[in-house]
Amino acid sequence: MSVVSNVIYTYRSPSKAFELMYGRPTNEATSLGYLMGACFLTYVAQWPYLARQSHLEDFNLQTSLAASLLAWLLIAPLLLYCVAILVYFLHRALGGGKTSGQIRVGLFWSFFAATPMMMLFGLVKGFLGSGTAENVVGFFWFIALSYFILCAVVRAKVGGAAQ
Repeated sequence: MSVVSNVIYTYRSPSKAFELMYGRPTNEATSLGYLMGACFLTYVAQWPYLARQSHLEDFNLQTSLAASLLAWLLIAPLLLYCVAILVYFLHRALGGGKTSGQIRVGLFWSFFAATPMMMLFGLVKGFLGSGTAENVVGFFWFIALSYFILCAVVRAKVGGAAQ
């Protein structure tokens, strides 16, 4: 299936989506692709807000875009790999049988699958500014991301031995 079809399927049935994902052979290129795609889309989601702030507070937009690029495409992937390692160790301590690569794919796919809501969050924050709408969309993004991560870890635990 295509990435868009997989994202839609993840929203419709997260447990089954992760079951199918864990059933396929995984490699580091897949998990890195999901992570970098999610980080790039999150970077793009920041553009409306950065443009709004640049216009309202009269500062250089290019500087803000460069700082956001550095944060989302260089620093965030390193931090998310550290989080994935911690989740893997926690998963192993609780008796999980998946490999670290499979756990990374599940976590990074969770982040990638939640990026449409992050894009909506960026649009709301950029066009409407801070307020109730931003908080509501941010809350739903956080709930979706948390639920996807929970489904990924639970499906990894239920899935049994490493493949």
